[in-house]
Amino acid sequence: MAIKITKGTATSFDDLITQIIAWVTDKTVQGDDTWTVLRNEPWPRGSILRAAGRKSGEYQYIGLLPNSIEKGKTYADWFLQKKNLATHFVWSVAGLNLPGRDFSVVEDSGNILISPASVAPVRLSDFRPDIFEASAQVLHLGVFKQYSADLDWQEQGGGMDFSGVKLLPLQYVQGNGSKVDYAPPLLPGCGYPTLSMDFTGPTIGVFKYWLIKDAQRLIIVMNNAEIWDSAFIGQFEPYDGGEYAFPAAVVGGTSGLVSVGRNYWYSPNQRSPVPVIGMRLDYRPQQWSLTHGIVPFAAVAIDAGGTPTQAMVCHPDGTWQGYANYVQIVTAVADHVCNGYVTNYHFVRQEPARPQNIKFRIRPTENNIEDFAHGYGKLKIEPIEFLQIDSERRGIIGKIPYMFFPSRPMKEYGEITISGKKHLSIPNGWEDRKFHIPGHAGVVYDCDVDTLLAQERRIEKISKMMNLLIRLEE
Repeated sequence: MAIKITKGTATSFDDLITQIIAWVTDKTVQGDDTWTVLRNEPWPRGSILRAAGRKSGEYQYIGLLPNSIEKGKTYADWFLQKKNLATHFVWSVAGLNLPGRDFSVVEDSGNILISPASVAPVRLSDFRPDIFEASAQVLHLGVFKQYSADLDWQEQGGGMDFSGVKLLPLQYVQGNGSKVDYAPPLLPGCGYPTLSMDFTGPTIGVFKYWLIKDAQRLIIVMNNAEIWDSAFIGQFEPYDGGEYAFPAAVVGGTSGLVSVGRNYWYSPNQRSPVPVIGMRLDYRPQQWSLTHGIVPFAAVAIDAGGTPTQAMVCHPDGTWQGYANYVQIVTAVADHVCNGYVTNYHFVRQEPARPQNIKFRIRPTENNIEDFAHGYGKLKIEPIEFLQIDSERRGIIGKIPYMFFPSRPMKEYGEITISGKKHLSIPNGWEDRKFHIPGHAGVVYDCDVDTLLAQERRIEKISKMMNLLIRLEE
């Protein structure tokens, strides 16, 4: 397989997809590694490209799904369609659990009333229910085992299953005025690794891109006014001697998921709010949680198994697993009161942590990064590899071709030459980004200068190491 490289500028994700399709299907450029476009349609249908699989005569299906997400509108417009309310709320065991029951939906004085037959009506607590923290333009990325022209993008065979992902609850109000939590579904496409930009489009009207491709995989790098994102779509290289039937991986710039908190009220007589912490989606490119960033520093937004990350890997049994080295959550801090009831909680983002129960990691950054880093001597680069540590397997299952982690801070970003080979040097989102920005709420006693200095120096050292190298030639 020969590596092919191209670069240019695009004005939107639709424009980028058009240029990707033209390039990967150009037989004069790609030769025997040419891909085939099966469809190119708007959300929720998306673009599907047929590429070579691991073995001769086998195929994989590369998926690109752009969408425009407007906070307060996009999700509500989808969720409040009667067919979706039926499937995900009225008939669902996660909602009213009234399978097959007919119902009416009316707007009354700014409220959405849902009236199932023979059951007291309920009211959605939020007139326009939402799972998004902000508006953004997105490009969801996927790899599928099969393709059916009749199915929407996320319904294709062998795709990722996010049915177990629990977002921050929405609420509905019963007839007696009490509120009940409800776990909302993801909008189709969400959960998949994603590239993103501001809702208004590229910051300066266009963004730069690089495409790196061979027969089985595609790497996309974008530089949007000095905010960098990278993606890998296709087959990784497994260390299994040829037995792994479908070694697919998808890496994006973000999972979209971030840890957030809210003050919840459940009954009219409740004196203090209940602090509830969960996940919502924030695709803004400037989002600084580690759930947005390069693959060596991938993170989950909540300490729970099965949570998607920006690095998803298909296991031999066909299930997809999120790989990450960090968990970054928020914690609740109550307003200080001398007596009486707490009236408010603040939610403070914590420093990224490395829980021992993370079973699916990314090396060489799976351990203390300060031990790997060095500021002197020859630059070492190591491949990005997937490490599994559980009852089924203990070891490295494979690597991402063409992606490497450098052993010391990079002096420049963009195209550089290392040992006579061209590489693309990429920061973790943007240059001089901090590994963590400490936040505080309530009464703060953290005032020891030596402790604060040690914290600052440790964060600064890690921050300088948050880089990625991508090979631009054989």
